[in-house]
Amino acid sequence: MAKSTGKFFLAGLLGAIAGAVGGLLMAPKSGKETREDIINLAAELSKTIKTEATETKTRVKEVFGKVTDEAVMKYDEIKSAVVAKVASVRTAGEEINKEKYTMIVDDVISEFKDDLDATKTGATKIATYFKKDWEKMKKALI
Repeated sequence: MAKSTGKFFLAGLLGAIAGAVGGLLMAPKSGKETREDIINLAAELSKTIKTEATETKTRVKEVFGKVTDEAVMKYDEIKSAVVAKVASVRTAGEEINKEKYTMIVDDVISEFKDDLDATKTGATKIATYFKKDWEKMKKALI
């Protein structure tokens, strides 16, 4: 009886060690590594969906009514927030399709809605522009 108890205990101990090693190997990345992954992906996405200066000015004028340094900075801030959210969601392991991307754009735009009150349809216009960037974003996510 003592031999079978010893074997049972040893098997249990080996199982626990194997489980612990497996858990360490399968554990998610550290917070620092995850943040680095998000930053790297966001930088790549930003490069891919970069717009020409004239296109940016056209978008800013359409959304804010006029092109000012402040309006361009706000546009870039919103664009950066969209890119960061996409990178964060993707780094978390979620697939991003057009529907998911549209939801992300809408969520980010809603966070900036007060900043877009200068024009009655500013939020709608800027959302439309960012949603048009889906094809560029999709290429960057592949």
